[in-house]
Amino acid sequence: SHRAAEGGDGIAARWDAARAERIAEASHRPFVPVSATKVAARTAPPPVTGGAGERAAGAGGGAGEGGGRDFGSLVHRILEWIPLDEPERAGPMAEALAPSFGLDPEAAPRAAEAARRALALPVMQRARAAARLWRELPVWLPQEGDLVEGVVDLVFEEDGALVVVDYKTDRIAPEQALAQAAHHAPQLQLYGRALAVATGVPVRDRLVLFTTLGQAVAHG
Repeated sequence: SHRAAEGGDGIAARWDAARAERIAEASHRPFVPVSATKVAARTAPPPVTGGAGERAAGAGGGAGEGGGRDFGSLVHRILEWIPLDEPERAGPMAEALAPSFGLDPEAAPRAAEAARRALALPVMQRARAAARLWRELPVWLPQEGDLVEGVVDLVFEEDGALVVVDYKTDRIAPEQALAQAAHHAPQLQLYGRALAVATGVPVRDRLVLFTTLGQAVAHG
């Protein structure tokens, strides 16, 4: 028969062809990876800019805090690593970590104070009492042809539901907190949707924690 005439080499060739086809199928990515921040920006109201927010932050923050992303990354790192019930460790951690973020020594005390303000908030007290807690948790959510990717700063389980917390080091005045939280709300909604899909556990609260203010604002 034709099959017999092919012999072992023919079988091997068919196997190689099938293997190549499966590899090609596996490597096909039906979704395009995109950050949650970018997706959220499509529907988010504009951020608070200029005016009182910058003046208030400038008066209290100084050049180190005004460094922007690097300073914010330092505060995030402290809140990622610090034991939630040991706020006194924020100072030594900030001093040790500041150089790795390219920040001068003067930035460390401000970063430590921002972390301590965050840890003193009621939502962080709730997190300390949680049955389960995750920090810097990667999440993914397929949505309308995109694979939405993000990292949730803090998630904890409370009474059978999830609480999502996103740290922001925005330079705003207290009266601007609600408007700025509205700007960040679509990002937290994406995080909440991704977590609910992945875990099957409902999300009860989504909060924006402004470290410069020491204030957490629930939204959406």
